[in-house]
Amino acid sequence: MYIVLLEGKVAIIVGSGSGIGKAAARLLASEGAAVMLADIDPEGARKVEEEIRGNGGRAATVQADMTKEEDAQKMVQAALEQFGRVDILVNVAGGSQGRFIRERLGPFAESTREEWDRILDVNLNGARNCTRAVINHMLERGSGKIINMSSMAGVSGAPNAVDYSAAKAGLIGFTKALAQEMAPHGIQVNSISPGGVYTERLQAVMERHKREGAQRTFDVSKLSTPEEIARIILFLASADVKNLNGINIEVHGSRR
Repeated sequence: MYIVLLEGKVAIIVGSGSGIGKAAARLLASEGAAVMLADIDPEGARKVEEEIRGNGGRAATVQADMTKEEDAQKMVQAALEQFGRVDILVNVAGGSQGRFIRERLGPFAESTREEWDRILDVNLNGARNCTRAVINHMLERGSGKIINMSSMAGVSGAPNAVDYSAAKAGLIGFTKALAQEMAPHGIQVNSISPGGVYTERLQAVMERHKREGAQRTFDVSKLSTPEEIARIILFLASADVKNLNGINIEVHGSRR
């Protein structure tokens, strides 16, 4: 008998217009979850919504900048109005560089406070805002799953990305501390730390490096795919996973 792992569940996927968030939204919807797609750029998220609906799933889209607390609250309210509950929060939105973050990495000695604040806002404060917006609802219901997307940069550090490394390390600490607070209330909080993931954003960086004649290259065969990370998200979101709390799953196939 085929088991639908998330039948009747409602998930919010933050940063669902591309990459890992898009893959997670597709997979969780295919396993029966109703999905609220949230992204600062709603165009990509709406395309994912149309795809999910076209396959018979349930989905809705909300435009939100997670660095703004009021947008996070608006996102959760939209999910409650549309689907009546929230069982799963997946904080994917973040990154070290990209369209809404910054153009490129650089040495700490040339960094600015404004850049530092922006990176922490996107990668740490955004997850805080979304979690804070949903946590009381989960406490009232006595259950919930929160999954944060950290990075191997937060575990091992990454040169020319000191701010990003600090933010992602902070997210791991946030995950572990909150998990201890929430465990008595039936809420699980875990994180995932991928190394390189072959997303649209990384492809754009690789193409720019090639145009600029940069020496650094990526071995695509050693990168994770968004779908691989999505399967880990599904595992952590599943009702059968009851005794994993406050863990950080490292995914770094590119390391030897």
